[in-house]
Amino acid sequence: MSQLNMALIGAGRRGAGAHAPVIAKLKDVFNFVAVCDMDEATAKSVAERYGARAYMSVRDLLKSEEIDVADVVVPGDAHHAISWFLSENGVHHLVETPIAATLPLADLMIETAQKNRVKLEVAENYYRAPMEQFKSQVLAAGVIGKVSRLYRIFHEGGYHGMSLLRIRAGGHPTSVLGIAHTSEVTPLTDRMKRHHTQEHWTLGVVDFDNGVLATMIYSNVIHARSLGRGVGGVSQIDGTAGTVVGDDFYLVPPGELQTGAVAQAYTPQRVRFEQDGVQVLDRIEMQTPDGQFVWNNPFKRYALTEGQIAIADELMSLARAVCEDREPDYGAAAGRLDQEMNLGMHESATVNRQVVTFPLQSPTTYERQIHESFQQKYGCDARDVERLVDVFFPRL
Repeated sequence: MSQLNMALIGAGRRGAGAHAPVIAKLKDVFNFVAVCDMDEATAKSVAERYGARAYMSVRDLLKSEEIDVADVVVPGDAHHAISWFLSENGVHHLVETPIAATLPLADLMIETAQKNRVKLEVAENYYRAPMEQFKSQVLAAGVIGKVSRLYRIFHEGGYHGMSLLRIRAGGHPTSVLGIAHTSEVTPLTDRMKRHHTQEHWTLGVVDFDNGVLATMIYSNVIHARSLGRGVGGVSQIDGTAGTVVGDDFYLVPPGELQTGAVAQAYTPQRVRFEQDGVQVLDRIEMQTPDGQFVWNNPFKRYALTEGQIAIADELMSLARAVCEDREPDYGAAAGRLDQEMNLGMHESATVNRQVVTFPLQSPTTYERQIHESFQQKYGCDARDVERLVDVFFPRL
């Protein structure tokens, strides 16, 4: 694989702190040449740490550097504008989640990338986590039979939750019921330095075209793990022959289906080794009555932590797409669909808990509210991308 000149755009964003060290470790794939952030001190500090050059303007960055790919970790409101600018200049890129605030803005990104033959990947990493990849492998083997219902309650949700539910369902969403509730909370600052005075709680129930039903409960305070919210959660996959609760597979021993069908728990085991002072995940394995299942870490030679593997996977997805001229593994279409599910849930809550069907007739009432809020916040239309390229977007 050819080495690609990489720029990190949005160095002051909290996601940049997780992405930058992974880019630096993937040195046989990426030549980490530049860092861009409108805050000069931040840009220079991150650039110095990784031996890159610092820029305060994405326009100056592309004028001065030959960039093949960019990792875009700017605030979510800026995704569509920076993506548009990179595509117009022929730069392949990975953009943080969600792909965009609304579907019209996501469509702008997708259409501009396609017009300019640019590869556009979305940094959705929940399904890319090693344990989730292991679960996907075991579920695909039919160990718990056919998936029927999914629960994701008191875990991170929203766009991420919808994405994981869709992948686990293995079908296409057909409708969603959304319920929302807002309540006051004692003013607090969470571990990511985000400020909260209200809790915005949502419940979503999604139907899929293969008969699977999925339920999700989520709030900003659950996501923050503040006030005791989210300390305990439910992640459960019901199948016709068994259940997955958290990371454990519950399977009925052969011959006991008619004598109580009491399931036994099978727990995946991580195998690690030490490299360069890092406990590196070698593989995840589990022995069941159906045989042994093993997921091998394809990035073990890079001495990444387990938490960095998903980031490496999304970065490598973009690199392979560019070098092999193929679509990214996840891609913008999937990113749009997962955001459509999330927006559909909010739309249902907005229109008095009416069931909303897919595809959405965009812009929805909820999306129009987002666009109006954007206009008030930044002083221009959300689709005025030429102007927005030069706007400083709040980090939190």
